[in-house]
Amino acid sequence: MTSAEGEHNPRAILTNEEVKDIKNLYLTAQHSYADIARRFGVRKSTVQSIINTGRWDHALEQGQAENLARVREQRRNNHKLKHRRQS
Repeated sequence: MTSAEGEHNPRAILTNEEVKDIKNLYLTAQHSYADIARRFGVRKSTVQSIINTGRWDHALEQGQAENLARVREQRRNNHKLKHRRQS
């Protein structure tokens, strides 16, 4: 038995459009997980899951997966650099 994806899952708290908006906000590299979570009334871990897992990949637009991977890598590198400077 397969479970329903995205907003068709009875336990979903976000619509496909909201997930697209979350991903687009993340792609601007101007909003943290916490900022986005507050805006949509969800937990930070929910936003992290949307960005970092394939659970909502059906809601991706063409090329968005590559852009997400690029922005994630940039943020990861910036985070490492920031912590290296503080040491």
